[in-house]
Amino acid sequence: MMEFSYLIIICCLAFASFLLYKEIRRRDKSRLLWRIVASMLMVGAFVFLMFPVRYNTKKNEPIHELNLLTEGASLEAIKALKANVYTLDSSVFLVNKKKKITYLADLTYHLKTHPDIRKINIYGYGLAEQELKTLADYQIYFHPAVIPTGILSVSWPKKLNISETFIIQGKFHNPTEKKIKLKLYGMGRSLDSLTVKTKGMNNFSFSTQPKHIGRAVFKLIALQGNDTLSIDPVPFEIVSEKPISVLILASFPDFEYKFLKQWLYENHYPVAFRSQISKNKYSTDFLNRKPVNLNRLNSPWLKDIDLVIIDEDELRSLSLSDRATVYREVSNGMGLIIKAAKTGLGEQPLISDSTGKTMVSIKLSGMGKILTTTQSSTYQWQLVGNQMRYAKFWSHLFEKASRKEIPFYSFEVTPKWPSVYEKSTIKINLNDYKPPLVLIDSIPISPRQNMELPFLWDGYFWAAKPGWSTVSINRKVTYLYHYKRTDWKAAKNFAKLNSTVNYEARQRNSVVNFDEVELHAEEEISKWWFFGIFLLSISYLWYEQRFLANK
Repeated sequence: MMEFSYLIIICCLAFASFLLYKEIRRRDKSRLLWRIVASMLMVGAFVFLMFPVRYNTKKNEPIHELNLLTEGASLEAIKALKANVYTLDSSVFLVNKKKKITYLADLTYHLKTHPDIRKINIYGYGLAEQELKTLADYQIYFHPAVIPTGILSVSWPKKLNISETFIIQGKFHNPTEKKIKLKLYGMGRSLDSLTVKTKGMNNFSFSTQPKHIGRAVFKLIALQGNDTLSIDPVPFEIVSEKPISVLILASFPDFEYKFLKQWLYENHYPVAFRSQISKNKYSTDFLNRKPVNLNRLNSPWLKDIDLVIIDEDELRSLSLSDRATVYREVSNGMGLIIKAAKTGLGEQPLISDSTGKTMVSIKLSGMGKILTTTQSSTYQWQLVGNQMRYAKFWSHLFEKASRKEIPFYSFEVTPKWPSVYEKSTIKINLNDYKPPLVLIDSIPISPRQNMELPFLWDGYFWAAKPGWSTVSINRKVTYLYHYKRTDWKAAKNFAKLNSTVNYEARQRNSVVNFDEVELHAEEEISKWWFFGIFLLSISYLWYEQRFLANK
């Protein structure tokens, strides 16, 4: 096409040159200027007939609005809408098919092709955060649905060690007058349950101690009488990691240390225990590990220790060299738990009691952490049969304080519940800048490098089936769970509701409302103008040649 255009232009230039030559060589020199102008206008008009002339223009037009239905929109709201109604949700489209609702596969594309739309009315639970980011240049008016019934927020550890307690917590909304029973089901039996009160928001928390290693999917079931309101999957993985190596330095043996040693032994922690009998004389004990000489603390041996537990009396009695060695290893990543009468100044509270008094505090020291606990009689929890509280307390302290291995990579998947047939994003944090080899269910993903932070990469994928999927990053395999689109429906809708409400509130303070929109359009000059010029020019040349030149 481009070569043809050039050919036409060259031919027209050659023809114009020929006409100019003929006019100049003609014997009759009268009206020469008019003949040359008419010849050039004729050729120019012919060129513009072949190639239309376009120009950019601006014009103000009244804004148009788009009515967008999402899940949860009321029937009354749909009936009241007289203008065209659209939806991005195929389920909403199928349910309201008879109500003349148009399904949009891509909202961004539709808005690009309809630049006069500047106002969007959203009905129902709203849009997700990523979808709202594409609407920054539009006026958003949100007509929210009522808060959904069910689990509105929930959290649980996706991966934990076999010695850790599995805890799932969240909020349940029950707008009815009837009580609802929540049940945590797993391993073929009911693990825990509670009753949700009527009319309002209710916090819930379940805990259990899994004994298996590997992946599992518990279920959180909501029941109201004989009706099952929801069954949502709770996937997680129990890993058999390298157990935390613990060193206990006691000023004297007491019940607290006795019960702690027994709990550590039963949970397979390698433990070295040293208790002072008299000055420079110690009693030692070794559980789940080989014995070593504990009379002096040295750095090579402490490099294999993940956590030191010591009381403040023993810490004061340490020699200067031993104390310096302990703090040097803490700065290199080893954890330190100090049993003291009160927490230190400038430390952040980690655990507080019901009155707000700090029970455990934490502070950073180089690459390690120092925890100070005032709890000196946690063994009493075991005496009264509250083993779960005891395990939860010490597991939490160990998890916060112990030495951490620096992983070769870490990754995060968004949204929170990656579902089948929906776009998901994987964000990878690497230790180097080399492009990672990423496979999800053996399907390669092409990651994109962050221009500002070159160790960050991201990529997109769409899951084809629910359940566990393999994620391979540089040949290291881990697992990711994909949900059905109906899983955790109330929580998903509540998250969209909050996101859209917050987005509208932020936008109200930053976007100026307007009644007209300035459109940038490309106009084309009518070819009739050039046809008229061509006709007048050729008519003048004919008339001049036929009648005037003979006078």
